[in-house]
Amino acid sequence: MPAADIADLPARGTVLPLVADAANRRVLAEWLAERERYTLTEDTPADAAFDLCILDIRALVENRAVLAQRKASSRALLPYLLLVPDAKRDAVEAFRREHADLWRLVDGVVRVPIRQYDLGDRVESLLRLRAQSRALADRERELEILNRVLRHDIRNDMNVVLGWLSMLRDDATDDQLPTLDRVEAAADHVVELTLVAADIAKTLTGGEAVDLRPMSLTRVLTAEVEKSREAFASARIEFVDDPPDVTVAANDLLGSVFRNLLNNAVQHNDMEYPVVAVDVEVRDGVVRVTVTDNGPGVPAGVRNSLFAEEVKGIESSGTGMGLYLVAALVDTYDGDVHLVDDDAAGATFVVELPVVAEATDAR
Repeated sequence: MPAADIADLPARGTVLPLVADAANRRVLAEWLAERERYTLTEDTPADAAFDLCILDIRALVENRAVLAQRKASSRALLPYLLLVPDAKRDAVEAFRREHADLWRLVDGVVRVPIRQYDLGDRVESLLRLRAQSRALADRERELEILNRVLRHDIRNDMNVVLGWLSMLRDDATDDQLPTLDRVEAAADHVVELTLVAADIAKTLTGGEAVDLRPMSLTRVLTAEVEKSREAFASARIEFVDDPPDVTVAANDLLGSVFRNLLNNAVQHNDMEYPVVAVDVEVRDGVVRVTVTDNGPGVPAGVRNSLFAEEVKGIESSGTGMGLYLVAALVDTYDGDVHLVDDDAAGATFVVELPVVAEATDAR
């Protein structure tokens, strides 16, 4: 579901009232009954299927264990709306200070006597947040399933390729061995990427942080330039100057950042002989990698959303995920990537990453 659709989800759902005061309980029940988009449940807190619980302090205390368990076990936001007596503000404030663990369960407050406008505003806001949270949780689960399937299938297929390469090597001539070595190295790299893809997926969906380590940006970038030269024989891909030795905090997908930028520079180039210039400079603790091509440049209509998910040019045959992945990875490395906005021909992309002290395992 697109982000815009998630933001516009309707505020509707099932409400569980846990209110000790009879007058407040009656007002709440009548208010809910008058609104078709809300369903009332009177099951126990342990058994009820609900999207929002409206309760008072007494109910919060009496049901603290089950309410905490229900909130902790929900994969999406499960909001609790607390009714607070307006005439007992001091007592409520004292309760909040003395029972911080319980107060952390509360997602919103409505003063009593109940004012229907305030109640309606809080209920609608919390139910909309609940709907958005559930939609995002569903999206993350689908992405995780897709990630697992793709990693499993890709790894299996690449292991088959490696097996075939081993068989071919037995009958290969000396002239063919260097080519087989390059194919085998590329296949091994794909298998390595599937091993770290799970960590990257967690980061892109807001999960756990990815483990980073000192890596030689120079070696990674040089290797990607060499691969691009082999893949695009008609293109000239050159360093402006010999790149300095630079170490950054990254992981095995660092090469994907530069591979996507180099591929874009050639694949979206309408010149007969594409030219790509790569420049590396270090200043004030930041390494700046510039990739410039002699192509048609980036259309004005997509510049502002260039790094958004599923954005691609009209003539593009790709998925549109390349620059989105670049931006996500660079963000993971605490860096920045942007398109230089000028009138020069072609396109210039800049990646900036913090420089770290070189470690013995930097590679």
